[in-house]
Amino acid sequence: MSSVDARARERGSAGSYGTDVRRRSVLAALALLCGVSWVLPALAVTCEEAAASPAIRWTPLPYPAGRRILQVGSTRELKLPSEAARVARDGDVIEIDAGEYTDTTVWRQDGLWIRGVNGRPHLKAPPQPAMGKGIWVISGNDATIENIEFSGARVPARNGAGIRAEGRNLTVRASYFHDNEMGLLTNHDVESTITVEFSEFAANGVEDERFHHNIYVGRIGHFVLRHSYSHGAIRGHLVKSRAKRSEILFNRLEDDQSGTASYELDLPEGGEALVLGNLIVQSAASENRAIVSYAAEDAKRWDNRLTVAFNTFYSWGAGPLFISNRSDRPALIFNNAFGGAVGLTAIGPATVRGNRLVGRSGFMDPGAGNYRLVAGVRGIDAAQDAPASAPGSLWPTFEPIGPVQSRVRPTHGAPDIGAFEWCP
Repeated sequence: MSSVDARARERGSAGSYGTDVRRRSVLAALALLCGVSWVLPALAVTCEEAAASPAIRWTPLPYPAGRRILQVGSTRELKLPSEAARVARDGDVIEIDAGEYTDTTVWRQDGLWIRGVNGRPHLKAPPQPAMGKGIWVISGNDATIENIEFSGARVPARNGAGIRAEGRNLTVRASYFHDNEMGLLTNHDVESTITVEFSEFAANGVEDERFHHNIYVGRIGHFVLRHSYSHGAIRGHLVKSRAKRSEILFNRLEDDQSGTASYELDLPEGGEALVLGNLIVQSAASENRAIVSYAAEDAKRWDNRLTVAFNTFYSWGAGPLFISNRSDRPALIFNNAFGGAVGLTAIGPATVRGNRLVGRSGFMDPGAGNYRLVAGVRGIDAAQDAPASAPGSLWPTFEPIGPVQSRVRPTHGAPDIGAFEWCP
């Protein structure tokens, strides 16, 4: 289970907008973060209530009862994470004090919960990362990693990762991956679920190659990315997933204005994919004008269904292609705001409704990272109902208000298109 800001658990006694709305907001956040399928139904939260509510962000929750806790740090008996890995048992909690560690290890135990405490520890890659793969290789199953920074992974195969996930089922929260050849790299296991939330990925990749990415998920069963921030990948993709099912929810996939990332989101083998409530921004320097690519390599491996709803797209370059669908099944594309440069909304089969092209003057301040619509833009109060073919409820319950935090999406008049609701 993930968490929200600790203040959110005290909403019943705070504020002046009514505890019932706030309680429902917290319940919605907790329910989604505990793995509710797709999204929750809409909540009637006003602009004022949303502004007064704490942001939804990671805050550590208590460990399950009965866990043994191993502590790592300069003042502890265990000085390095690798020392803890040698003595850990299945189900242990590993707490790592803030500080810099030039250390690498393989975590082989099942059910580990590894958390940075007293700040965020920084794992800097040594010259020879574990197994020639990454700073941490997670070979045990059902691991949870929270509040760790990973940087500098380099290996002879040129795919050194902050985390190389080789076990089944991994959850990563509130962590920061930067300046590695790969940020997070996973194996192929159709029985595995990978969940990433409240985490940042930046400047992972290799200058002279395009096959290294901030996030690269293999042929697993289920991939969930939410409330996270991926930007500045070096020639590779901000997010790449070959999963049977991918859920990309309420993130900022926002390449730096001078960044060189290729696709912002690549789903090369199709699958069941929901792209909902995200800000998705491509730089002018990208060598690839497509922003979301679907089934470009293999459209036959999985049953295909692409749904792209309530996202705000923005291109700083010329002639963008916002969505490329190479499968033979129509993508469901509705209530998105396509902004910045004028380009093709989509190629390939698609069911399209409620989308708008919005010029640069239709956004608050893109140069400062504010991609909300300005008053009077035609996309305000213009969202349409989902088609009957939509996979369940597709209301965007949250909106990404910061790099690794969200808030309950308010309502003001009729629903708006895009990732954000306009408020006066």
